[in-house]
Amino acid sequence: EFKELDLASLKSIRHFVQSFKERDLPLNILVNNAGVMLVPEGRTEDGFEQHFGVNYLGHFLLTSLLLDTLKNCGKPGSFSRIVNISSSAHRIGEIRLDDLNSCQHYSAHASYCQSKLALLLFSYQLQRELQHGGFLVSSFAVDPGMVDTALYRHLWTPLHLAQRAIARLLFRTPAEGAVTVLYAALSPELEGEYSGGYCANGHREMTAPLTFDPHLQLSLWEASHQLLGLH
Repeated sequence: EFKELDLASLKSIRHFVQSFKERDLPLNILVNNAGVMLVPEGRTEDGFEQHFGVNYLGHFLLTSLLLDTLKNCGKPGSFSRIVNISSSAHRIGEIRLDDLNSCQHYSAHASYCQSKLALLLFSYQLQRELQHGGFLVSSFAVDPGMVDTALYRHLWTPLHLAQRAIARLLFRTPAEGAVTVLYAALSPELEGEYSGGYCANGHREMTAPLTFDPHLQLSLWEASHQLLGLH
């Protein structure tokens, strides 16, 4: 069964969550997998830069609104899990707290990298908040690797043609790309005290030093709440 959800629309996200909660269904795993890459400069219907709005803020709001349900479904030995799809591109990303919407200067590549770094900072700050509150929910970030999907459709045409040829040889299939996502969502190895963190290539990996900056994590967390009108 599928339900309509547009991560570029805060109204759509809120409507989806309301519709889901009205059914009183359990929620044990939330995988935040929607994303855009290298799109031309543009804004969501709420005025956010598209990479920041879809890849990051949309998932931030969706997770925040579903968090109480995830908390209620977590049990000892069977934590609920949140999996945010990040990327190795976070390593060259930069968080511009004074220009999160790339109003001063737009670069599709920089905006994409910022959104994936933001997802990691969100995952780490959320894990801290959950542990501090004693909630039975774990927060993960995952790099699925380079996967042969339509995500690359906005590449410059000659590069896109080359990518389509190379992808068949070097990129992962969608099924292969899902392996690490499923590892973070389901593996007993990551249960309880071993929960949280960043996974790539089927195991835990370290992220860029910037992702461990507690001031940056908290500043982005607070800015995101303010932009979304959350309290």
